Amino acid sequence: MSDHALDKGRECSWRQPRRFGGALAAVALGVTALIGGLAAPASSPTVDSAVPVGSLSTSMVEMLAAGDAATPMGLEALRADIFEGPAFGDGSGVDVALIDTGVAPVEGLNRADKVLHGPDLSMEADSPEVAFLDTYGHGTHLAGIIAGERSGARGIAPGARIVSVKVAGHDGVTTVPQVVAAIDWVVEHRNTDGLNIRVLNLSLGQAGVDDHVGDHLSAAVERAWDAGIFVVVAAGNGGDTQPHLDSPAIDPHVMAVGATDPASNGDKDMRVVPSWSARGDGTRNPDAVIAGRSIASYRVPGSTVDVTVPSARYGTDLFLGSRTSQSAAVTSGLAAAIIGNHPTVTPDQVKATLLNSAIELELAPTIKEGHGILNGDDLGGLPATNVVVPTFPDAAGPGTGIVIPTGATWSGGTWSGATWSGATWSGATWSGGTWSGATWSGATWSGATWSGATWSGATWSGATWSGATWSGATWSGATWSGNGWS
Repeated sequence: MSDHALDKGRECSWRQPRRFGGALAAVALGVTALIGGLAAPASSPTVDSAVPVGSLSTSMVEMLAAGDAATPMGLEALRADIFEGPAFGDGSGVDVALIDTGVAPVEGLNRADKVLHGPDLSMEADSPEVAFLDTYGHGTHLAGIIAGERSGARGIAPGARIVSVKVAGHDGVTTVPQVVAAIDWVVEHRNTDGLNIRVLNLSLGQAGVDDHVGDHLSAAVERAWDAGIFVVVAAGNGGDTQPHLDSPAIDPHVMAVGATDPASNGDKDMRVVPSWSARGDGTRNPDAVIAGRSIASYRVPGSTVDVTVPSARYGTDLFLGSRTSQSAAVTSGLAAAIIGNHPTVTPDQVKATLLNSAIELELAPTIKEGHGILNGDDLGGLPATNVVVPTFPDAAGPGTGIVIPTGATWSGGTWSGATWSGATWSGATWSGGTWSGATWSGATWSGATWSGATWSGATWSGATWSGATWSGATWSGATWSGNGWS
């Protein structure tokens, strides 16, 4: 896209991806229902931190091997279902930040100016072979849904650009402080050197948070929203086993999205909400639902999910994914398309425009569907105006236990090509551990290896790499020690 900066004309490669940053986080993704659904906060390595360090889960995919017998839907079929006619926009000029497991430069995401890589905040950041890349298979799947531009498999907003901030490695696990730092980076660099980050996709969540007030993730997404970034969050995949949405979807300021099965009925008002899609508590429900079951998006050969559930492969280069992660990605693409057509629109206007398009479902209660299923065919006109924004208490501030940062939390950092490096983060919500360069100090890891038993200096060999580019269709010769994959 000529209107984007940082197009150096350099081909994107696996080993040297175009990347914007270097920072801190890791997202928890599950192989089958989010590894059994969104995990409750769990213990992680001891960190002297003011932020809870409970584990986060990001919804990945309910693969066919996991009992998903739904009819697969390819990206072009998804577009036709969403728009029911010509798309009203393609998101050109809009950057969508994707805080996830990284993005691999597969076909459809490998144009030189298609994906920029912000900081790698995962535990793989110090391993050159895999830094910034998607070794799990989740982030690439979502990026394809949002903005893929492969012929015959386009995403919802193929003209948009992805700004990837990797927060999880091959096991798809992260903690709250890491994701908060990633959100802070997105907010503070939303307009840096030609970026135009207007949408943030968070296909992740933490169970067990009863209220957004006093919740660090909620406070972080509110900062993004107030900075003019439309934040889309997966509602969660706990179904009726959880009494409310996950954090930060529980925050009423942002857009929380549940899932529908797009193949369950030709009529949108008769679509089914899968049992695993999160329910609300009657006060804070999903804002809306949209397609999120058996979506065929881009496959990362040799990634964790690809190796673990090979039956979810769809053809040679696609992969079937289900969960509210995919629904959030669809919604992020719709938001990018709206903003591309109306660059001055505010997050509140985008949310109102989307919700105004929603069609109430006949077979789902409000606590599951919210306003109903989003209808892209009704989004081509002018965005909502004179929006009345409900008054909600803020997550941070006096009496919440969270101090609102008064200045920048990131400092330093420069572009080298499309790579961001040399930055440090010292947010007001993090104490003890600090990030400097490619390592954490005082926190959970340091250097190129884990201190735990998951992996040790992941090595790649054989025919995997050819110079600085990726060759072949599979990752071979790569071995992980411990209980990861091989």
